[in-house]
Amino acid sequence: MRRRTIIMLFTILLLASVPPLSYSFRTSRRPLFIQVHAANPLSNISSSQLKKILSGEVTSFREIGGRDIPVRIYADVHVAAKLTTAYPGLRCKTLSFEKNPPASERGLLGISDLRGLRPCFKVLSIDKIFPWGTIGDDYSLEDAGSYSFVMDGAEEWDRDRHIAIVQTGVTAMTRAFMPAVERSGDLLYPVRHTKAITTRADLAMTSNEVSFLDPCTWPLKDRMLFCSPTRYLKILEASGFDVIELTGNHNNDFGSVRNAESIDLMARAGMKYFGGGKNRDDAEKVLYLTVKGTTVAFVGFNELGPEYAFASEKKAGAARLSKELFTRLVREAVSKASVVFVTVQWGNENEPVPQEIQKRYFHLAADLGATIIVSSSAHRPMGLEFYRGRFISYGLGNFLFDQMQTMNTRRGMIARHHIYKGKHITTEFIPFLSYDHSQPRLLHGREARDLFEEVFRYSIGAAFK
Repeated sequence: MRRRTIIMLFTILLLASVPPLSYSFRTSRRPLFIQVHAANPLSNISSSQLKKILSGEVTSFREIGGRDIPVRIYADVHVAAKLTTAYPGLRCKTLSFEKNPPASERGLLGISDLRGLRPCFKVLSIDKIFPWGTIGDDYSLEDAGSYSFVMDGAEEWDRDRHIAIVQTGVTAMTRAFMPAVERSGDLLYPVRHTKAITTRADLAMTSNEVSFLDPCTWPLKDRMLFCSPTRYLKILEASGFDVIELTGNHNNDFGSVRNAESIDLMARAGMKYFGGGKNRDDAEKVLYLTVKGTTVAFVGFNELGPEYAFASEKKAGAARLSKELFTRLVREAVSKASVVFVTVQWGNENEPVPQEIQKRYFHLAADLGATIIVSSSAHRPMGLEFYRGRFISYGLGNFLFDQMQTMNTRRGMIARHHIYKGKHITTEFIPFLSYDHSQPRLLHGREARDLFEEVFRYSIGAAFK
């Protein structure tokens, strides 16, 4: 009898030691999130670090693996009451993340449910797990793992309404890229380290700036007139790219007929395209795709030229940027889709500070309701902006290209955008450094932080003041 009593007491003590937000199966689909400033170098915390945060023991990010910045904890109004009741040791301010997101607060540690997620914040994984999956050492997203930070009363999570959209920068598989692939003896050598990231997304998109044709051999007769061998289309296919941006200024380098044939090749491979086409009407169409019940629109333009790069009534090419066309197509897309991507091939390919024309058009896109707005021509990673809460990247950098002359042209980022029920909730950036004129290799640790610090150095707007 005495032994039975001891066992019962031990069981009661054991149950009492379990954190109240993680034991109930009934609450397992009602996640809470930890959000930090966009430039915070932290990307993950452990369950034990989360426990310290919730008990009020953490006063500096250094105590959970970050920099020595004082922590200021904010709880979103939707969850604050239940959160502070469950964790009486937690000291936090209550704030509406919807109406007044503290986007410029460097010491922000925000706690919210789905209703409080904002793309101007970075969401931290817990033990490398998000509600939408587990992040591997290669940054790939696996549909596995049990997310532990949950609470009864939070917004319910529906995995079937989450979409991961991967977006890369410049793809131009030409020039020195070609002999590098041939030396490797492996056609998929360029995407050896990135293929898992792109294939596991619900949608994957890249900006392909060079047409596929044969014969296309190295060396090129003119090193500034680009082509890709037709077999290189397999690199995009194996990477799972669903959407191809055609705003590039080199797709007509070998003539508009070759460009049109290349577009047909991609279409037969099941790839959709936007920002360019087989004629002006085709180039100026908005691309609509429906994924898990959410309609996503893609709109693209070319500011740079040259003249022969633009589509005409009977000639393949890119959609020429004009304010009238830009406004009309973005408005149309916003009226018909929940999520709208806007991309522009700008004349500014190498300067990290955006030109006034870039800011003016991208702010217009945000004012019109576009969701994700990206400069697709940048040959180096450039800054970010969250104008009116909308995501703007002034350049992700090269992806598959041969530019090896500087560290800036070798470094790049893959953006993984997360959409939930038609709302952009956060974006992850996956850093890499290109080798051998052809192969992006993923960065971690200090090397990754160096890249991001360069991006944040040139980021603009209220969040980065």
